[in-house]
Amino acid sequence: MSDIPPRAPRTLFEPPGVTFTRLPRKTLTLWRLTLTLWTGLVVLLLGIVPTMLAQLLRADLTVWPFWTLVTVFTGCATFRWYRLAAVWQTTGYALTAEELLFRGGLLHQHLTAMPYGRIQTVEVRSGPVQRRLGLATVHARTGSYHSSAVKGLDTAEAEQIRDMLTRLARQKQVAL
Repeated sequence: MSDIPPRAPRTLFEPPGVTFTRLPRKTLTLWRLTLTLWTGLVVLLLGIVPTMLAQLLRADLTVWPFWTLVTVFTGCATFRWYRLAAVWQTTGYALTAEELLFRGGLLHQHLTAMPYGRIQTVEVRSGPVQRRLGLATVHARTGSYHSSAVKGLDTAEAEQIRDMLTRLARQKQVAL
């Protein structure tokens, strides 16, 4: 028998010793709201507009292909709406001693590591819907225009991360 104790399975997207901070629940609300608005726009363009044009022009236009597309698209959007909860659970960020880590994805997972010494600009953005929900996005960019964005943070948390990234980037700045 082996004396090696069993350990929890780790993946490439869970570096040892790193604890990721999950995004606030309001982020899931934002994602679902955005998906619902885009779905409504597509339904309007693919279903309602052709039907109205056919009636206005009194044309003998068959509109069932449009409504078939609307039905398929709405089914896919509904599946995506429920799947967003699982995506939200796998999305997070971590500020380690040397770098900003951001992970996300469900089927296509990704882990982005951005060393503090490479960060040249840090900006906070918040659109109208994000502001209404009290959320913001922090963008960190390197000199080679690589960027990493932590989307859907509470505004106070985004401000703290911006200040921390700016301070750490100055301290660890790499000479060019």
